[in-house]
Amino acid sequence: MKISELTGLLREDIQFEDLYRLYRDEEEERNAEITPEKKVARLLYELTLSPSYKGYKYLKEAILMLCDEDISYNSFTKNIYPLIAEKHNTTAQNIEKNIRFAIRKIYDSNTPEELEKYLGKTSIIYTNPSNVKFITYCAEKLRLER
Repeated sequence: MKISELTGLLREDIQFEDLYRLYRDEEEERNAEITPEKKVARLLYELTLSPSYKGYKYLKEAILMLCDEDISYNSFTKNIYPLIAEKHNTTAQNIEKNIRFAIRKIYDSNTPEELEKYLGKTSIIYTNPSNVKFITYCAEKLRLER
């Protein structure tokens, strides 16, 4: 179904998820290869993180940076947070805090079963992980999907 056909179907009984699924399927057909940015956005969407949170944007950037570069766990707070902070004219502590809040929102709004559906079987689905653990796990998951 084409997006142009969807405009005629906008009724109260059609759920946003259905429209998103139709759009996503059409988008995948158009683009055989989905960009890493879209993969990260899709993962965060599926984990029910709203783009309205500042942490969404910062988390997305951190995952993408880790996917693209070979950065160790130790250099995370020394490299990633300051780079994102500089780009957004804020502090590294603010970046870390907003990412932590976004991750907490993901864990508060999903059951372990739902998290397992999108993240796979891993120990991080049972407890709220540190920022570094969550980001590195997501980045590695997306690297493996390439």
